[in-house]
Amino acid sequence: MAATAALGAAGAVAAGDGRSYVSGGFAPGHVEPDTWTYSTCGFCGTGCGIEIGTKDGVPVAIRGTKGYPVNDGLLCAKGIYQWKIITAPDRGKRPLIRKDGKMVPATWDEALTAMTDKLKQLLADYGPESIACYNTGQLCMEEFYTLGKLMRAGFRTPNLDGNTRTCMASAVMGHTRSFGTDGPVGAYADIEAAEVILIAGSNMAECHPILFGRVVKAVEKGARLICVDPRLTQVSRIATINLPIRPGTDVVLLNAMAHVIIREGLIDRAYIDAHTTGYPELEQHLRKYTPQYAAGICGVPAEDIEAAALLYGRAERSLSMWVMGINQSVNGTIANNCFHNLNLIQGKIGKPGCASFSITGQPAAMASREVGGSSSYPGYRAIGNAQHRAEIAALWGVDPATLPDKSPSITEIIDAILEGRIKALWVICTNPLMSLPDQNRVRQALEKLELLVVQDAFETVDTAQYAHIFLPAALWAEKSGIMVNSERRLNLLKPAVKPPGEARTDFEIFLDVADRMGFGHLFPYRTTEECFEEIKRVTRGRPNDYSGATYARIEASKGLQWPIPDERSPGTPRLYADGRFNTPDGRAVLWAVDPIELPEVPDGEYPFNLNSGRVQEHYHTGTKTRKVPELNALVPTAYVELNPRDAEALGVQYGDRVCIESRRGQIEAKVVVTSQVAPGSCFVPMHFGEGPVNRLTVWAVDPFSKEPNYKQQAVRLRRV
Repeated sequence: MAATAALGAAGAVAAGDGRSYVSGGFAPGHVEPDTWTYSTCGFCGTGCGIEIGTKDGVPVAIRGTKGYPVNDGLLCAKGIYQWKIITAPDRGKRPLIRKDGKMVPATWDEALTAMTDKLKQLLADYGPESIACYNTGQLCMEEFYTLGKLMRAGFRTPNLDGNTRTCMASAVMGHTRSFGTDGPVGAYADIEAAEVILIAGSNMAECHPILFGRVVKAVEKGARLICVDPRLTQVSRIATINLPIRPGTDVVLLNAMAHVIIREGLIDRAYIDAHTTGYPELEQHLRKYTPQYAAGICGVPAEDIEAAALLYGRAERSLSMWVMGINQSVNGTIANNCFHNLNLIQGKIGKPGCASFSITGQPAAMASREVGGSSSYPGYRAIGNAQHRAEIAALWGVDPATLPDKSPSITEIIDAILEGRIKALWVICTNPLMSLPDQNRVRQALEKLELLVVQDAFETVDTAQYAHIFLPAALWAEKSGIMVNSERRLNLLKPAVKPPGEARTDFEIFLDVADRMGFGHLFPYRTTEECFEEIKRVTRGRPNDYSGATYARIEASKGLQWPIPDERSPGTPRLYADGRFNTPDGRAVLWAVDPIELPEVPDGEYPFNLNSGRVQEHYHTGTKTRKVPELNALVPTAYVELNPRDAEALGVQYGDRVCIESRRGQIEAKVVVTSQVAPGSCFVPMHFGEGPVNRLTVWAVDPFSKEPNYKQQAVRLRRV
């Protein structure tokens, strides 16, 4: 929509429309720092190495870490400007309590006493299931671990989930169903090693721009690119083959590609026989998925499907990468399984340049998945597995009978609030009023709570307008701990500045709540580094073994990829290189699947399909990035992309305002006329409270992962 401002850096890599990736530069007008502090970027799951520049203890600049394996000094626009978020004027600086309908300042003792007294009362009156917690993918590993232990072993509630449910749950379930446990199998280095790269459901140039820069360089050196996306993007512009399929038809396309690969004998039969199960059923199932059959459903030519399959199948080194366009659908889990099928039948797992690679959206979403921050126990132990609960109970010194054996999703938690079964919700570093589907439904739930505690770095976060208590929390640059990126790389956070006012780290808040609730005996550690030592004991021998990592070693190595089983281990770039998987029989599972019917499709009353997503300049609900004038000036307000044909039919031009309406609500947005979207489709960014796209989205989830279906909604438009 708009080109990123010049960022004053040398060696920028252009993305094709003015956006750039910054190398070793600063934002214009920066003050020269007197100190640089090693850290990790606080935005997407790419996990760039950064250094935070301060002068007299005040943040003044950020630069990429030269030689860091992920980004080698490059940063995107968000990364280079993120120091300005730290000093935003609406940072929470002291606790607030609602009195007579207004939020008023309070001491920490007053706020936490009010919080814990109410929680104790609810526990006594209604039991543990009356209490819920909804967190994020942006804490550090030690905070996720401490929170999970507090909620599961302290409060003994099953109601713990994170906003990772809304982005990566389908990837988690896809990994688990195919490989036995969660965990991305590949490494970013596979981008450079691959002959063919398949990118699906990902506008990587906007959402993971540093990784896209690596893809651009790989293509320039001869790699061939297949792009699968209903929307034409910067990725499709450099693709060898572009497949702009109809929304929600990914499973059919991937099945058809597998059909061609099998038909042409491009499979690795020895690998299939030795390392997988389910191939005969898959082969039989895929017979109907001819390119001609798929073309009628996907809306792309059969010869293009055939060409893509042959290109991918004939290469010795093929890499598939995807993100939310795949995951955020009722078909998310099975589409992930189809990607894994595609690579497993060719033996393209655990080898350089070969992987099924779901890229993570948040900087520590992987850490949450690994140490029990939401829907599992630490060490990829399953909530519903009695043996796993017994293991973690022994490690924690608690009775296994007291540990929850279920883990409701956030949509189930919202439904339980509306039904009156959940009375209290603790929201941490996330903004469910803006980010969950069907905003009006979520609003009703928040209004019904007896206790809503919002713990955030910004007191103006939308969800806080319904809070009874607000707890001011530190940002990533104000704390120590570990983040884990999409390639399983552990990297360190080191505090460059102090939190503003009376704000505390989430780690400190969790321990204080635990002490006040009488759960302090569960937490023998008092620093994040001490906590990591406990995490290492809990994950020893598990798929995500961190035994050989220390804070010092992580920093010295510029990150380590798990598993790291001992101090001699250099880390593990790729999983399953030996062909042994984490299933009971050691074999990967091939899944024969058909697509699930979409919950809503365009019809005569609501004729457009609505897609939503990110732009490069903003992040999630804009709580952080809209505080940066340079970023907000580029994309300051909500807009809707319309195809020229549809714009003409509606009688609108660029800059006009339209009302976008679904069966759940309506918003207004400025029109952007572009051929990036197909006729009958429209696209709205997710970042704007004044035009909240999730007022429109459907309350439907993937049946396996419970991830919401954000990508396919039926809407109608009219000129305002």
